[in-house]
Amino acid sequence: MTSLTNRENLHSDVVIKLAQAQAGESPPPVLPDHLKDWLAQLTLLYGVPVEYLVPDIRLLPIESIRFFYLDRNWLDRLVDGAMSVGVLSSADAVFNLSFFKQIYDQVDSAQMTLRSTLREAAPSGSGEVGGPITGFIFRSQVVADFPGIEINPTQEGKALPILRMDTLSSNTLLCIFSGVPDKVEFIQPGEGLHFGLFPNDPPQDGSDFHLFLRGLGEGGYPAGVQIEDGHGTKLRGYGSFRSGNGQPAGVVDIGGLVNNISGTLPSGASKDGKLTSGGFAIQMTKTAQKQPYESGSNFPPCTPSTNTDQEKL
Repeated sequence: MTSLTNRENLHSDVVIKLAQAQAGESPPPVLPDHLKDWLAQLTLLYGVPVEYLVPDIRLLPIESIRFFYLDRNWLDRLVDGAMSVGVLSSADAVFNLSFFKQIYDQVDSAQMTLRSTLREAAPSGSGEVGGPITGFIFRSQVVADFPGIEINPTQEGKALPILRMDTLSSNTLLCIFSGVPDKVEFIQPGEGLHFGLFPNDPPQDGSDFHLFLRGLGEGGYPAGVQIEDGHGTKLRGYGSFRSGNGQPAGVVDIGGLVNNISGTLPSGASKDGKLTSGGFAIQMTKTAQKQPYESGSNFPPCTPSTNTDQEKL
């Protein structure tokens, strides 16, 4: 078949157009939105088999968390591999070699808006395009018990955008964010507000559980704010379960708990020294808790029992 264009002229035109585009004399190629989004998903590990992320299950035992960096050189090679599928001629290869930098930049920009696009929400507007990408894999019963768990990564108090947050299994959570956080907070879902008590750890004689005492708006103690002693230690009220005389197991001795709270509250913290039903409800409220992880600190275990009301919002 005879070409309608002289081969030398065709090659010359291609080279000239490539040179003009690289010099900024003509618009550089723009990837279609669906292709940018697909490549952005790939660089955020969508579709990457879990056994490639965690090659040995012993690297991620139950009740563990592993923080990591993503190497952008490795991500660029991932894009190269995906783009190579469409290289069917030397012209395609020349195109990729000529505009690889523009392709990477467009994919990096798409990473910042991908999560908001998938969630049909407004972009966060923060984060550094092409900057470092970090994250963690969290394997714990917490993931299964609280499917609406919230993650708050910050750097020097400034929130970092979350690029991806997905469960890899019923008890394994993958989270990727833009930037390097110095603090990551795990927060129970806000709808977790309820009445609750904490088991004593370590166990104590004469009581089975405790709660942290809160002010009732009297005596200079703001309502709902935890009360501290002169040494900065939060005051606790202690209680036990009913026992003996055929009492069913696991039933709280409300009378004994009320007496303990009334006797432990500072003088003037309750009206006329009496704990009303409303005041008792405030003491029993167990709000959503949070567990912070900070760089350079000794991370506590990931089990739910390590969370205390002292760490709540």
